[in-house]
Parts: sequence; C-alpha cells; structure tokens
Amino acid sequence: MSSTAEHSTPAQAPAQMLRLLHEFVTVQALHVAAVLGIADLLAGGPRGVGELAAETGAHQPSLQRLLRMLTGPGIVSEEADGAFSVTPLGATLQSSRPDSVREWALFAGSPEVWAAWAGLRDSVMTGQAAFPAVHGAPMWEYITAHRDLGELFDGWMTRQSWQHNAALVAAYDFSPFRLVADIGGGQGSTLAAILAAHSSLNGILLDLPQVVRNVPPLDGVADRCQVIGGDMFASVPAGAGAYLLKRILMSYGDEDAERLLRNCAAAMPEGGRIVAVDIVMPAGNDPSPAKPFDILMMLTQPGALIRTEDEFRRLFTAAGLRLSRVIPTASQNSVLEGVRA
Repeated sequence: MSSTAEHSTPAQAPAQMLRLLHEFVTVQALHVAAVLGIADLLAGGPRGVGELAAETGAHQPSLQRLLRMLTGPGIVSEEADGAFSVTPLGATLQSSRPDSVREWALFAGSPEVWAAWAGLRDSVMTGQAAFPAVHGAPMWEYITAHRDLGELFDGWMTRQSWQHNAALVAAYDFSPFRLVADIGGGQGSTLAAILAAHSSLNGILLDLPQVVRNVPPLDGVADRCQVIGGDMFASVPAGAGAYLLKRILMSYGDEDAERLLRNCAAAMPEGGRIVAVDIVMPAGNDPSPAKPFDILMMLTQPGALIRTEDEFRRLFTAAGLRLSRVIPTASQNSVLEGVRA
C-alpha cells in the first residue's frame, strides 16, 4: 500500500505539508480543552460560550476562538444559536467515560512533556532521550518526584489497562496457571481482570513501593492477590507459573529488558511462561500508530523503543528464552509468550 503523500500532486503538496505542520496546534488545543474540562461541562447538552467562560474562568473571546477551532477536527459542534455541544469524538475527553483519554491529553500536552519535544533533534543526532536533558532526570524519576504529573500518568496507565484488559483476557488463556505475577503492574487493574476471569488463579502484584502504596482494593479478587513493593530489576517473586510484563519491555533498552527477562526466567518454575504484552512494530512503511509512539518513547526514556517481532525474538534469545508464540489481540497490543530455551 502507498501513503496518502504519494498520491499528492505537486500543487497539493504544500497545503498538505502545512496541515501536518499545524497539527501541534490541535494537540495543544485538546490539552487546554481537557484542562478546562470542556467535554465534561458539555455532557448535559449544548452551552453558550459565556456560560462556559464563567465556569472555567477563561477569557470569553479567546475561549470562543478555541472552540471554533475545535469544530474543525470534530471535537465540538456549533449550534445555530452559537452554543457548543460535544461530539462523540470529543466525548472521549470526558473524565467519567470508560473509554476516556482525558488523562493522556492532560499528560501529553503538559508543559513538562511539551518542553521535551524541543529536544527531538538532539535525540535524533545523539541517540539520547531528550527528557532527561531538559528536566535533569529520566521521565520515570521525574514524575515520581513531581506527583501531580505522576498521578496523571498513573491514572492514564490504569485507564488504558482497563481499556486493553478485555482484549488480553480474550486472547490469552491464563487458566493453566496457578499463580500469575504481574511485574511492574502499577495499580493492578490488569491482574484484577485476569483473576476475575479465572477463579482458580492467585496473583502477585509487584511494583515500586511508591506505586503500590495506595493501590485501591482489587474488587472481588483482593483475597487472591498479594501486593509487593520492590524493584523488579533486583529480583521478582519466585514460583509463579506466568510472569506478566504488560507494556514494560517497551520502556527499556535491550540491556535492561534482558536483565528483567532473566530475573523472571530465573524465578519461574519448570513449565513457566513469560507473558509479555506489548506493541509490536509492524513490518513495512505503511502508516501505523506504533511509529509516532516509538518517537515519543525515544524522546522520553533512555533506551525505550517499540520493537519488531524479530527484535523481540533476539531479546528473548539473549535472555535464555525462546519466543514461542506471538498472539495478536483486539487492542494494539500483542502477547509475546516466552519459554526457557
């Protein structure tokens, strides 16, 4: 397949390029709309700009211009009387919806993350993540120390896990295992979904102490789940039949990812499985959400990347494992199952 750009005529190309160059405006407009809670305020129906400005404290003429701009990508629509209503697309910025992406809009457009994008050229030239150069620490350390930003990120990770959990449970059969260890599992929503689907399973949730310190009760499965604060690069709990690594390997370069896989392989009993849930970079040059996300990973975290299937295979082999299966799911994630070589 060919890209849209390949079909552009010479006369069309400059206009198309300008549209691409203006996309940063849309990102920041969505961020501001999320900060102001516009989609939440419109959940009950159309409202006038004056009313919205009064509730948000925004400058009314400027807010009207922002909303007018957001009609273009279909986030809001303008009524005949000048009031604005939220569209089904814009409703994904409402905070209470299961499919909400509001936390990501708040995080991705935040001044701290936005500032790191200015360092993309340096990242391309040096291979080093820009975020530590801009903020003095890798992203994980920075958001741990700056809890307002960290809570946005943790909230998005939890909500995204909810959105992906059904696809994971449907795609991979956890029933043969007695114990599943979710390594780097955050607030435990994925592990809770797995345990809820398999009443015979017990679980272990491992993440940094500050992450699991305030884990909410895992509804209906708390009696079958042990929560442990610890460093997965130092050690992981022994004896689990499956070691779940959901979107963990993408955050680390090969050296750290191999060390983590080796820790899991050393801890698992005979017949155990590594169950890595990750985005797999597709072959070829067709457009894919994995490709811009890979640039974001390169920018924010040293060594982070979206790997191809061949790169995963080499990583597993280096850790003394064999990549036994790659299972697509209904989400953008795939399940990469590893066994001892």
